[in-house]
Amino acid sequence: SIVTPLSSVGSKTVVAGKSAGGAPFLRPKVTELRMSEREVEKKSRKKVQVIYKDDDDEEEEEEGDKNKEENWRVILHNDEVHTFHYVVRSLTKVIGTLDRKAAFEICVQTHGIGKATITTTWKKQAEQFCLGLQRQGLTVSIAPDQDFEGGHSGGGI
Repeated sequence: SIVTPLSSVGSKTVVAGKSAGGAPFLRPKVTELRMSEREVEKKSRKKVQVIYKDDDDEEEEEEGDKNKEENWRVILHNDEVHTFHYVVRSLTKVIGTLDRKAAFEICVQTHGIGKATITTTWKKQAEQFCLGLQRQGLTVSIAPDQDFEGGHSGGGI
């Protein structure tokens, strides 16, 4: 096909041409725009926030055993808004290794005590689970596993 530019307005150029059958046509020139990785990350984190516990011991830990990966807990907080059914569905959707029965037990514990540990994992995975569950509208946080004394409900906090 034969293509000739007709006019140019800003970054848009209108292109005229003839199709294979000889019929004339007009079409806008397509300009491809791309967002930087930082803009994509900023856009995808709307209304979702990760809060880290500041600790003076962090510097000492960094100097210590850097190869040892510290475990983090993903904690579900009671919100009195969502139904058990919705929370169970959200938990099993975001955390693929969690079955409905275990998710229901976490819901019961959260409802009774006010919070419960969903899972214990490495930090980056805990952050991903936390953000995924927050996107579902749940109140979730993460904390280092060493801050806990008890079992699943986290008796230390």
